Amino acid sequence: MNRFRYLIAATAVASLAACSTVLPTAHSGFLSDYTALAGGPDAGAASRASADRIDPAHVTVDAVAWRVTGSADISTEEREALLALLRSELQQRVQALPAQPQGRPAVLRAAITRVETVSPLLNTLSSLVLTIPLERGGAAMEIEAVDPQTGRQLAALTPGWRAPVTELMVRFSKLAAAEVAIRKAAADFVLLLQVAPDAGKQTALR
Repeated sequence: MNRFRYLIAATAVASLAACSTVLPTAHSGFLSDYTALAGGPDAGAASRASADRIDPAHVTVDAVAWRVTGSADISTEEREALLALLRSELQQRVQALPAQPQGRPAVLRAAITRVETVSPLLNTLSSLVLTIPLERGGAAMEIEAVDPQTGRQLAALTPGWRAPVTELMVRFSKLAAAEVAIRKAAADFVLLLQVAPDAGKQTALR
């Protein structure tokens, strides 16, 4: 009877946890500035949008660092693969931005600060017993664009993402959820490099 109650309680906790995609993170010290970051609808991310137009043709990706603390179960090869994915995603997303010939250059810096892996075996077993995989997986990062001459921060994002309940397939691969988080972070970050059409009007009204 006690075991049955434990299983019910574990299922309830897992179900509630599956509702949130937020992966809380603490500042790693990688970004050049945290003071201008503002929280958004996603409680797991804070951001700073660029107030200046940035020319994608003159954006380069510089440092892509590993700032994961603790004993994450990740090999050197897996770590390098995640860092390479973050770099390539940022490069591809920037290249897809519309041209801004009058925009300024920028240098991108990024770090992976947290990775949650999943155990395919454990999730398979928990799916059979509890009807839901317990481990979800995900990743958190810190990304910024800085002025190449002064080093002044132009834009920044600190995203943290866990696989939601709808992303069942990524829960049966060790790093699949982390890879999804990296792609999502890169896509969200490059949007901060684009100045909104009415940004000038909003600034004038303040």
